[in-house]
Amino acid sequence: MKCKVCNSTKIVEVVNLGKQPLANKYPKNNTEILNEKKFILKILFCKNCRAGQIKKIINRNILFEDYYYLSSVNKKLKEHFERLAIKIKKYNFVVDIGSNDGILLKPLKKLNVKSIGIDPSVNVGKIANDRGLETYIGFFDKNIIKKILKKNNKPDLIVASSVVTHLENPIKFAKDIKSFLEKDGTLIIEIEYLQNFLKNLEFERFYFDRPFYYSANSIKELFRNVGMKLYDIEKIEPHGGSLRCFIKNSLNTKISNRCKKILNNEKQNLNLNAFKKFNKQIYKNSKILKAQLNYFNKKGYNIIGYGAPARVSTITNVAKIDSSLIKYIIDDSPLKQNRFSPGMNIKILPRKNNINKNIDVVIVFAYEYFKDIKKFFTKIKVQFFKPIPFGKL
Repeated sequence: MKCKVCNSTKIVEVVNLGKQPLANKYPKNNTEILNEKKFILKILFCKNCRAGQIKKIINRNILFEDYYYLSSVNKKLKEHFERLAIKIKKYNFVVDIGSNDGILLKPLKKLNVKSIGIDPSVNVGKIANDRGLETYIGFFDKNIIKKILKKNNKPDLIVASSVVTHLENPIKFAKDIKSFLEKDGTLIIEIEYLQNFLKNLEFERFYFDRPFYYSANSIKELFRNVGMKLYDIEKIEPHGGSLRCFIKNSLNTKISNRCKKILNNEKQNLNLNAFKKFNKQIYKNSKILKAQLNYFNKKGYNIIGYGAPARVSTITNVAKIDSSLIKYIIDDSPLKQNRFSPGMNIKILPRKNNINKNIDVVIVFAYEYFKDIKKFFTKIKVQFFKPIPFGKL
């Protein structure tokens, strides 16, 4: 077997999370619950480029044509993209790949920056177009490139935030970017950072929607092989600590010192030993979470969850946590409300009428947004906990 990022054969299995459902498919009734599909989730690691990847890749059409993630529901993420829009306003033409509901297109439009989006989700892309944010619905490929270039020049900036992790064929993506981007143009890629997954025990960030998990070295190798150069990296907050990678459509670019530092750090610390330690902690901490929930239930506490991001699926299916342990989960996305969590089928409800004085414990699955979530509970006394590693917030 070869690494799908760099074609190396130095690839080994490092994590097995057992049977998992599709993490962004939220069943709405018993029929859909009965028809849920589950697959063995195994993670491989490439010793050459330091990329992680899922062994079994699920067809992208099944995953993304009907999708339940809306970026703009998240206040912090909106602010993140508003800041990015200001940073990139000097560019003439920006294409946002994986533009979702127009979370970056909207502030760019306000700044009078010419921009268009590309997104594969029919329902989410329609939301953006209905808001007047021009979005091509489909996967980023040669057909969409042709459609865009019929009406426009080549972009001098392409943004792909939390996109490369979802790809089926990263090498093809890199080649298409190379041909689409203006010569000497810039590509900005934001990646959830593999090294942070291990450091923070975030095994919940592995799920089928995202078959690839990147290090800075793997991004460097992926684009170097098509004649592009990773020249700078910025550490950013989203998704538990991510990287913003700056890549030039040219090899004649000087690499920044902070980029060199991150690349060197990975060579020392992102390895098989790190994965061995990580693997031991996954099941140990899953058992701790379940034991704590059992303890709270025995004491008669009323337990709910807050936030139903895709990671809820991985955590609850590994730890075998269902509605007997967590009564329901509150989520602010209307697309998820009144559905059930994948696999373990905990009811997902809106905030309205579901925050009440009967609640004793809140498991905060969307824990990086805890400051905002806490504000909704000011009138009642509750205890907040992060699920993995289990701890009081």
